[in-house]
Amino acid sequence: MNAIPSPSSSPRRPPHRELPPEFPGAARYAEEELEAVARVVRNRSPFRYYGPRFGGEVRELEREFARFLASAPGEPWPESSPFQVTAVNSGTGALEVALDALGVGEGDEVLVQGFMWISSISAIVRQRAIPVLVDSDDTLNMDPAEIRRRVGPRTRVVIPVPMLGGCARIGALMATVRELNIERAREGLPVIRVLEDCAQSMGAHAFGTPGSVTPTAPEGIHRVGTFGDAAIFSLQINKNITAGEGGLVVSRDPGIARRIEALHNAGYARDGETPTNWYGDTPIGWGHGRRLGEIQGALARVQLRRLDPLLEAMRSSHDRIEAHLRSLGLATRARADATHPGDTGYYCQFHLPERGDGDEARLRRGRAVAAALGEFGLRPWFLHDFEVHVYYNIEPLVGRWPLNGGGPWPEATGAQDSRYGYDRGTLPHLDRWLTSTVGINIPSVLTPEDEAYIRAALSWVVSTTVGA
Repeated sequence: MNAIPSPSSSPRRPPHRELPPEFPGAARYAEEELEAVARVVRNRSPFRYYGPRFGGEVRELEREFARFLASAPGEPWPESSPFQVTAVNSGTGALEVALDALGVGEGDEVLVQGFMWISSISAIVRQRAIPVLVDSDDTLNMDPAEIRRRVGPRTRVVIPVPMLGGCARIGALMATVRELNIERAREGLPVIRVLEDCAQSMGAHAFGTPGSVTPTAPEGIHRVGTFGDAAIFSLQINKNITAGEGGLVVSRDPGIARRIEALHNAGYARDGETPTNWYGDTPIGWGHGRRLGEIQGALARVQLRRLDPLLEAMRSSHDRIEAHLRSLGLATRARADATHPGDTGYYCQFHLPERGDGDEARLRRGRAVAAALGEFGLRPWFLHDFEVHVYYNIEPLVGRWPLNGGGPWPEATGAQDSRYGYDRGTLPHLDRWLTSTVGINIPSVLTPEDEAYIRAALSWVVSTTVGA
């Protein structure tokens, strides 16, 4: 991280300008969304499986999202898809259903990064499994090189979380898991599955070979959520498309997809197009009751058709603002793949220059920069303070709060494991990035004038606060 060059002339403080809302999908709500909601209301059929004039909105959303995932950048959606999709009522619910479908249970271990949303942790704990943290690389996502030393005999799942629209090095991660599974097969240990938590990265692309045991598609460019054994997406208001709340669970494995569909409902599999019972006929487990409603399904269908143009606009704005930050002498968050088209552009992050400061000085400076950007309405976060997106800010995790009846951590039996640490300092590489990184939101509907204002505000803050 280089020092900030002294500007030849100090920039002027720009007058305040109101920026568009930070919610990418909601910012584009229009008459089509109103008509979608009205259609369901007119049909008086808000339940996803039947009604007076049932429209099948959620069913069509699932089919359309499967086609979307199979599409290449800039290409039409194919008519068929290898993926099966189940819509649920939240991203958190999607994680819980997916972990259940992958067989995670009491005493199992799930590897997850320390920069995520709290649901990535809580979903593990609610399965009475133990979260094992994995350090991050310069993408701020899970470092593939760190996975091997965190794996143990009870590891069942790895959860990479492409945070804030930025992809992990998923190709290297999948290659590592395949190597581990070859070794585990020789040792008679369970297969490790990969669950992609793509709640914040719908529409991103990455490079690699999908498949945790054997390749399931050729090496190349694929949408995130298609590399692992299962993936989840969110429809909450902060996400790239939104129905207010909701989620999607995806798998290309027919057996896993069957379990997902059954468990999100009443725990019965709906084998065939016309099961005897609407909830399914073959019991396979305890259901979660996570069904999505038709109003949300109809909204999400409209939003999905907006997604690729929305991402194109957001990426373009992000690239111009990121280039401006680099012109000011700041390093920006590394990208696993800046092309094809790569990350979603939702959030622009930059690193404060190293000064050899102690921890308290780094925290003061990060907070001062975020506060200065906040005066201009740029919605900044100093990542160290990014609430429950950061492992050591999650009090129940640091304190290993038990579930009712105890667990999942094994202190009661006297067992200890150094991998079950959650205090700050557990992930030294991530911790260093968090205390030197500030980010700003990139709205999906920025005008050239909005972008000019953001660049001017960044220039002012870099000159007066970062470089001070």
